Amino acid sequence: MNIDFHAHIYPEDYLKKLEASSGDVRIETDAKGQKWILSMGARAGPINADFFDTDVRVERIKEHRVDMQILSSPHPGVDRFSADESAEMSRIINDGIAKAVRKYPKQFQGLAMLPLVDTKLALKELDRAVLDLGLKGMCMLTNVAGKMVDSEFLLPVYARAQELGVPIFIHPTTPLGAQVMQEWRLAIILGFEFDIVLSATRLAYAGVLDKFPELNFVISHLGAGIPFLAGRIDRGYHDPTCGIKTKKPTSEYLRDLYCDTVSFYQPALMMAYQFYGAGRMVLGSDFPLIIGDLPAAVPSIEQMPIAQREKQKILGDNVMQLLKLKI
Repeated sequence: MNIDFHAHIYPEDYLKKLEASSGDVRIETDAKGQKWILSMGARAGPINADFFDTDVRVERIKEHRVDMQILSSPHPGVDRFSADESAEMSRIINDGIAKAVRKYPKQFQGLAMLPLVDTKLALKELDRAVLDLGLKGMCMLTNVAGKMVDSEFLLPVYARAQELGVPIFIHPTTPLGAQVMQEWRLAIILGFEFDIVLSATRLAYAGVLDKFPELNFVISHLGAGIPFLAGRIDRGYHDPTCGIKTKKPTSEYLRDLYCDTVSFYQPALMMAYQFYGAGRMVLGSDFPLIIGDLPAAVPSIEQMPIAQREKQKILGDNVMQLLKLKI
């Protein structure tokens, strides 16, 4: 079974909220009449039926041999709003994802968005999303309104996710300092990848992965540069001037993370395979965003020069185990 873990949906009620927004996160219409989601200078779109219509999506994924998608609505996220607005938008997103799952339970499962800017509200919505709506985990961004993923206020959320036995999908967003990335969509092309490496490394260096050993994190895009930079990152662990006091070298924690396969580039896929192993990789397409590639998602794994059993782990078995799916 081919399961696409990295796939986005933007429920219509959420899009309506963004259309009514005049803040940093909003919908803008270009000269051609196309609508785009705008956040911190980064754009997602153009918005078409692929973004919100589950009937269209079912046909689209079937065409490209994807049996199920795990739906999430990360970037631009909800953390650029006030706590109350963030909570409302999280509820709208999670209700929309749950509606899609109820309509097509064999084709879709979902991950919750949370108002992480307010810990109490986030914990309340996490319980509602998992226990009442039946969502299979949570999604968060690589920084929460500019605050890092190892921040103290996030630890109760991690603790509760571990208690519930659900994973956390960390999706990239625009990093701090993005004012130098305005041209050529560099905030998305490169900035997102930098924030993935930064967030995963901080989780390890800060000891968060020590504190929550049973909590599974899934990071995007093969971990960005982590397989390539693992040796350098370990230098920090061995350098006493860095002050890292974890139980084991950093690369050992990073290898225990899951990564999705949103890259589609064979040398990168093979390097990730050598670093993480097939048991820690999950299929991803980044559908329906322009930077994604649904047609390439499954073939990119099938073309890897590895055993068929290893391919099947990546294509679906790992997600089934991670999300405790019974299909």
